[in-house]
Amino acid sequence: MRRLSRRRFVAASGAAAAGAAAALAVGCGEGEKPAPATLSPVPSATPARIIATRGGILRTYNFDAQAPETLDPHTVRGGPVANMHSAVFSKLLRYSDERAGTIVPDLAEALPEQPDELTYVFKLRNGVTFHDAPRLREAFPSVAGRALVAGDVRYSIERQIAKSRSQPSRFPRQSEFGVIDRVIATDDRTITLKLTSPVAPFLSFIAGRHAFIIPEGAVDPLSGEANRDVAMIGTGPFVLESFEPRFAVKLRRNPDWFARDDDAAGAGLGRPFLEGYDAFFTPQEDTFQRAAFERGSIDSASFLDPMALDRARTTNLADIFLEEGDAGGLLASRLLLDRPPFNDDRVRRAIHLAIDRVALVALMYPPMDGRPSARLSGPIAPGMERWALAEDDLLKRPGYAEGRAAAVAEAKQLWAAALGNAPITELRVLFAGVPRTIPEIAVAAVQRQLSETLGVAVVPQIDPSGDALIAAGLRLNIEGAAAGSVAFTFGFEDGGVDLDDWVYGQFRSGAPGNTFRLQDATLDALLDRQRAEFDEDARRKLGLDIQGYLLANVNARLEYLAPVSRRLSWGYVRNPHFPIWYGSDYRLADTWLDTSHPAWVRRRTA
Repeated sequence: MRRLSRRRFVAASGAAAAGAAAALAVGCGEGEKPAPATLSPVPSATPARIIATRGGILRTYNFDAQAPETLDPHTVRGGPVANMHSAVFSKLLRYSDERAGTIVPDLAEALPEQPDELTYVFKLRNGVTFHDAPRLREAFPSVAGRALVAGDVRYSIERQIAKSRSQPSRFPRQSEFGVIDRVIATDDRTITLKLTSPVAPFLSFIAGRHAFIIPEGAVDPLSGEANRDVAMIGTGPFVLESFEPRFAVKLRRNPDWFARDDDAAGAGLGRPFLEGYDAFFTPQEDTFQRAAFERGSIDSASFLDPMALDRARTTNLADIFLEEGDAGGLLASRLLLDRPPFNDDRVRRAIHLAIDRVALVALMYPPMDGRPSARLSGPIAPGMERWALAEDDLLKRPGYAEGRAAAVAEAKQLWAAALGNAPITELRVLFAGVPRTIPEIAVAAVQRQLSETLGVAVVPQIDPSGDALIAAGLRLNIEGAAAGSVAFTFGFEDGGVDLDDWVYGQFRSGAPGNTFRLQDATLDALLDRQRAEFDEDARRKLGLDIQGYLLANVNARLEYLAPVSRRLSWGYVRNPHFPIWYGSDYRLADTWLDTSHPAWVRRRTA
């Protein structure tokens, strides 16, 4: 399968002997600024804004085509497929800047009216229509090209509020939309949401990365899922042309996009300025990546090895530019707490202390040009710096501090006390299959660290899909399966933008993201308090307290590190979209290809 994928990849990219290109799994996400304050700014060769031109297809190689657990935008738990979703579907509100938490209207004409603390009234834009293309019209003639109405919004929300006894984990955002008591479509353009109680982060739920509005007619009435590529009918800036797992995602310009003239740049051209966007699945090989980039077969690139990126960066320094920033996702392990051995907090704490995070950072992400390529992470990724624990704070905490002797001694003591005369000889761990650094580097490192510290053998299982197998196992955890569920995972975690995205749905008792089967009344009270706290500073303080409690008392999810995302682009890529994490490709509507740039002559058109 790998040889076949590479052959198709080469044919599609025109890279010939150069082969395929690799994009770092964590190099996709969301954000407004190319680098947060924690990093040394890297000058960009691209001006922030010039008069746009229209045309051309942006080409890159990343994980957008990684096989997801489902294509349904409401039931998928996260991952790279969110990039496609964000380009195809729209929301009532959206983030214009995730780092700052700035929310602006999308399908709504304006931010909602609030006649009282429980009521939000949204007025929908005029002239919004669902995508219209021959393949969509053939599959869903009653949906393709029709106008968006308030009933579509009501359906998209009520669908996620509904609970199923047989599939309680079906809608991962149920804990957010579950705060809504009633959804009222007053007329075709007015939707009123009535809450059960005041909720401080409610607008962030409506603007969240997965709060997409879909048409009811595209959902299969038998399965209740929108799980076909042809069912991806949205109102966003791009139309899905094709989704071929582990090969490519191809998106094309939506000429009827409702926001095409919202931006004055390139007036009269109509956004998206690009004709399309092709994201080919990466073989994760830097040699191919660098060759494809230098030959002009792709327009932007990321690398697994920072040294490879640095070499590519210096090859044509005058014609390319580098973007970098702390990622909005993190590498972590999830543990199942309702059975031995992880029902004993001493066992969980021992593993937390036994993992050498500083060593993992050095092995998996060596520095580039004196700058870090990854950072230690607590329960919230450092890219979301409004809410995250600072790295200096983490370095003072057990399990993160560089002095390992005390942590190792305590880990051994806890392990022995918990297991007594019935020691565990092995732990089975399900590792994500991508990025390649996990199976090739992290597996051996975790095996060595737990063996040396706790005397236990790690038996690895690699998820060949990337993380779809992991997602399926975690669903079983939530649904209460007595057997067949995964007890110990290792892979990258999606988070979100708001504090609530990171902590409530993940750790609240009974929440759809609580795959640990964690029940902690003290933690539940803290999580409920942050939802009821409308003062931003007080809520931020509560967020730090919640993270401190998770690290000191829970250890259901063991967080390790968050990569620094880096990407090279040719100078002709104007107003590029550099995300924090998966789920903001709608911003590619503002990107264009400048054919007057000197580097354009290098671009291969085959």
